[in-house]
Amino acid sequence: MEFFAKRIESGEIMINRPGLIKYFGMGLLVAFLLVGCSSGASDSDGGGTGGGSTGNITQGTVAPPGTLGPLQDIGDLVGAGDNWYETRIMALGENDNVAGQTTRTGGPTKAAFLWDAGSGTMTYLGIHGDIGIPVYDPTASDPNPFIYSEAIGIGPTGDVICNSTTGIGWPDEMEKRAFYWAAGVMTDLPPLTDGSFSETHGISQDYVLFNREIAANDDILGFYWDKGAGFGNLGLIVGAALVVPVGINSNNQAVVNSEETTSVFHDLDLGVVQSLNNLPGATLTTASAINESLPTGHIVGKSGDMAYFWDGGSMYPLGTLGGSTSEATDLNIHDQVVGNSTTASGATHAFVWQLVGGVGQMTDLGTLGGANSYATAINDNGLIVGYAETGEIYSQGGVTRPIVHACAWYGNVIYDLGIHNDFYTYPFVEPYPFSEAIDVNNNNRIAGNSYTINQHYRGFVLDSPVP
Repeated sequence: MEFFAKRIESGEIMINRPGLIKYFGMGLLVAFLLVGCSSGASDSDGGGTGGGSTGNITQGTVAPPGTLGPLQDIGDLVGAGDNWYETRIMALGENDNVAGQTTRTGGPTKAAFLWDAGSGTMTYLGIHGDIGIPVYDPTASDPNPFIYSEAIGIGPTGDVICNSTTGIGWPDEMEKRAFYWAAGVMTDLPPLTDGSFSETHGISQDYVLFNREIAANDDILGFYWDKGAGFGNLGLIVGAALVVPVGINSNNQAVVNSEETTSVFHDLDLGVVQSLNNLPGATLTTASAINESLPTGHIVGKSGDMAYFWDGGSMYPLGTLGGSTSEATDLNIHDQVVGNSTTASGATHAFVWQLVGGVGQMTDLGTLGGANSYATAINDNGLIVGYAETGEIYSQGGVTRPIVHACAWYGNVIYDLGIHNDFYTYPFVEPYPFSEAIDVNNNNRIAGNSYTINQHYRGFVLDSPVP
């Protein structure tokens, strides 16, 4: 669960996040069961002897926007103005800091940033042109394409993993180059002697996960870097042409995906590598998260059309909410799993799966009144975040789209976190009508973005005290 970066694609919303998670609310929440704390599970044994919580998260009523407090705007790197400039949060740290990409005065115009929760200040983290690799110059005979940068993960010591990016198909194109930032120093990651592409994907106390292009055959393979001069192969997937690191826990156990076959567990300290294989009938397995369980981190993801839970050897199918497909997106130390499943009606709903009396139980988390909902993260306190349709429709100039709001599930209540546009003074009603919650840390800090119909983002955080 901790210190990893991943991408979830659900409809038109695309989320970059490192699975770190934090804090939730008092007041109305005091009477609710703190799910995940009643099983006797500990941070050292993962799900404990019972394999999960005996508490049950249930589908519940909707609490309106503002119940948990206002969404806090984190600003941008432009300064004074009407605050319409773009800021997109991509990472949340256990230290409450957030990172991502924002508009910046001068160059680059889309810049990697780190926002400090204590001071409320934002720091520019760099681009490869700042360390001797030139930024894009259209007049040059061989222009370097890297014109933007992005921060996608925060480590346990406050260090950050980033990429320089091109402007072609931004932000989802494959033309990137990885770098590492710590204490104001930017480091190319790693020196590329046989390829031009690299991208960061995860960070722990000791390692950074990335993949890079191998010029000899154009394969893109996975690697780890020990935050010094050394790096090595990650996953050791024979014959794979594209390997994508998924995440790494604090025990330096990583998981990677092969785009052709299956996911692979790799204990970097012990040198143990194990394939997860596939559920019966499936030809492709992908992982989405790994937690802190010992002796091996537990992994969740999707095998074929079914969400799964892997406990270090066995893979367990999680089932569906009545439809034909499901996917797991995150899990906590108590082995509570969240994800999304189709229902009998064809809608997609967020779910939580946990062991109850030794048997896996999937619970429909419901929506904010619309057809669909999606869970993106769960913390060790049992707080789940994501986004859901409200049942309202955005309609301007012949363009219609279901309105989606960031939300949080806790106990038997779904909290509508609302939208984040109080700072915006242009006369349109609700110029930022959509929002998403991308992560929550173990202090119950929620991070997310409000965005417009053309996906112009503005980052927010929300804090709520733990009962």
